[in-house]
Amino acid sequence: MKKALFLSLLALLVLSLTTVKAQTSGFNVGIKAGVNYTKMPADLNEVSNESGKAGYTVGIFARMGDALFIQPEVNFTTVASKYAITSQSYHPKIKQVNVPVLVGYKLINSDALNFRVAVGPDFGYTLNKPDAPAGFDYKRVNVGGAINAGIDIGNITLDARYSRGFTNINKDLDAKANTYSLAVGFKIF
Repeated sequence: MKKALFLSLLALLVLSLTTVKAQTSGFNVGIKAGVNYTKMPADLNEVSNESGKAGYTVGIFARMGDALFIQPEVNFTTVASKYAITSQSYHPKIKQVNVPVLVGYKLINSDALNFRVAVGPDFGYTLNKPDAPAGFDYKRVNVGGAINAGIDIGNITLDARYSRGFTNINKDLDAKANTYSLAVGFKIF
């Protein structure tokens, strides 16, 4: 049921954006997919053997504007880490809906090639209950910031991004997510 609702909303969004595209220049919609590496360093003294893990991201984006642009996205992202508390290992894998809203500038701006940089807030909603010690809960809603550098070659997009959590993803561990990601996309229109 949730999947059907999500797909229906996604189809409605794409249809709406298609209508807007027909009426507006400097507007693109695309899809993207990529890999990420996340580390969630904890400030709790009992935590040891911390390490990051790889995950993935898939999503859609819209880019509005010419040299100066706004780029909202909706992504499904997995992030993971590994740590131990009193010799017990934990491997939390977090599945999130991630909504960054970036403001950027195209340093090179032509039809064939764009080089762009962007920054903005990054909102996350956790969909699952990750592996954690008893009483250590991961937050459902997280807020952070993102810095992005990207290249567009025709309709192909390449992005490198760093996202930093501003809120603790796990209050008990005093942990904030640090995520590096690389993504390839395609501008549909």
